[in-house]
Order: sequence, then C-alpha cells, then structure tokens
Amino acid sequence: MLALRGLKRIHSVFLQRGNTRSLTVTSHVVQHKDDTKLLEMENPYKEPQTGCLLCNVTVDFKNTQLLSQFVSPHTGRTYGRHITGLCGRKQKEVSKAIKKAHSMGFMSVTHKHPQFMKDPNICGIKHLD
Repeated sequence: MLALRGLKRIHSVFLQRGNTRSLTVTSHVVQHKDDTKLLEMENPYKEPQTGCLLCNVTVDFKNTQLLSQFVSPHTGRTYGRHITGLCGRKQKEVSKAIKKAHSMGFMSVTHKHPQFMKDPNICGIKHLD
C-alpha cells in the first residue's frame, strides 16, 4: 500500500513538471500510455466453484434418465466421485436413488437402458464404442 502511494506521488511530480509521457499506475505494473495495453486475464485469486452439477437439482429415483448418466453402460456399476465430479452429499443421494430405482424396478441392474445410450454425457466420461 505504501509503495502504491509512493508511485502516485511520483506520478503527480511527473505531471507537475510538464512531462508529456504520463504514467499509468496499476496494482502491480507501471505502464506508459503510448505502449500497448495489457492483456486481460482471468483472476487467479478467484474462489473455486462451490457446489457441483446437481447441487440445484433434486435427485429422484423415478428420474431414470438422469440416474443413468452416472451408471456404466457395460457393467451397470455406479461411477465414483472422482469420475462424476459431484460433491459428497449429491453423490450419496445419486447412489441411493440408483439403488432404490434398481430395487423398485425402474432401472436395469446389469446394464444401461438402450434408450439412454445416446444421451449427452454430464460427467465427460469417454466410453469405448
């Protein structure tokens, strides 16, 4: 903060002496106005996204199309958190809903329903076809 105040004082001194090249003071860079502009970049201190894909969605065992996105089409196993990218709470809700859908007969246990094979991937999983 003190260094920034010092740069502002230097800037005012340059302006009082009639210097034609004025300085632009930014948070960490002193740049001349006749030079090219700095490139805009993403904030490196930006907070990471809080939540996952399903944090604002209610998970229901009757929504088999949504639940089938988290099941392997070949083995019928539920994908883990490291693959789905869900938070812990939603991963548990999804796995419980899948088990309930299996027991109630809404979803097949051993494989994915052929109707849902061409749905877009939510998780970004690449299957060998």
